[in-house]
Amino acid sequence: MSHSTAPALLSQLPQMDCAWLNAALHAGGFPEADVASFAIRPIGAGNVSDTVRVELAYRSHGPAPSSIICKFSSSHPDNHAHGVGSGSYYREVNSYEILKATADCCCIPRPFWVAGGPDNINLVMEDLSEDTRAGDQIAGCGPDDAASVIVELAKLHRAFFPMAREDAPVWGMTMADTADYWVAAIERALPVIREHVSGRLTPEEMATVEEARVMAPSWYRLPVLHGTLTHGDPRVDNILFRDGKDGVQAILIDWQMTGWRNPMHDVGYFLSGSVSVDDRRAHERALLSLYAKTLGDEREYGLEMISEDYRLQLLSGLMTTIASYGVLPLNAVTDRLMFTLLRRNVAAAMDWESLSSISKGG
Repeated sequence: MSHSTAPALLSQLPQMDCAWLNAALHAGGFPEADVASFAIRPIGAGNVSDTVRVELAYRSHGPAPSSIICKFSSSHPDNHAHGVGSGSYYREVNSYEILKATADCCCIPRPFWVAGGPDNINLVMEDLSEDTRAGDQIAGCGPDDAASVIVELAKLHRAFFPMAREDAPVWGMTMADTADYWVAAIERALPVIREHVSGRLTPEEMATVEEARVMAPSWYRLPVLHGTLTHGDPRVDNILFRDGKDGVQAILIDWQMTGWRNPMHDVGYFLSGSVSVDDRRAHERALLSLYAKTLGDEREYGLEMISEDYRLQLLSGLMTTIASYGVLPLNAVTDRLMFTLLRRNVAAAMDWESLSSISKGG
């Protein structure tokens, strides 16, 4: 069986059938695939999209995957509205399109089919669940895993660096355009933090949180002197790890916050939130050197500039975590996650004196 008809754009997961899966697989390079039946298993939290693992049974197939990952717009009205309003669907569709067309870029799951727009996403990609391990945000990741992430972030950034604002994709996020939303969320968050969290923080830690609220409007509007395409949300639970004889390979997933930013936004966000404080302090400088070496642009963006930008941009983690207290419902699960992040983020900001550097930043 072989044909070249492109898959129809589905509104939601329940519309998926064998004919549609065949069309998606044919488009993805498996022209002989003839799906007889399939079984689905939800994966992920489903906060924005409905994501499932699809196990495939074939009448005939030739070379073809036994399972795939599919992502569709959320069937929950509120989550769907968030996906549309936040631009998450549109960014992820366009991110996979640009990344699969870019040579020598970061490692991502192979997309077999991607389509959609501002109010929809149809994404079919390889299933890596059998030979990778997922990141654990609360546990964090060790130095070897962290190094593999830094390498992939550097590959992503160098593929588009330098990128002027006028050359940035129109669908990408920018710090200035989202400043009002995040600053308002930070303002809403402070009463929640004061009531539920401040007693578990030291006075110095709480003072850092309070200062971050004051400095947030200025930080979000810092000029971007070194711009590139960024992931935007490289938490360790948005990363898969493949162990091999040559070391660890990081694979970046969940491209819903892609945008034009300083490259250290990604690096600071990751290291300040996804690595334990002790490991970050022990390995941070070496990881920044690894980033600089992988980027390979010592003249235009060397280690000194990288370190200066990192001092300011690592606040991406702290600002996002504080804002989350003003956005997400506080329960036992979110409290444990956000408090773990908050302590790590605050420690990084204090170590680098990041907040006091905002008035000097660029």
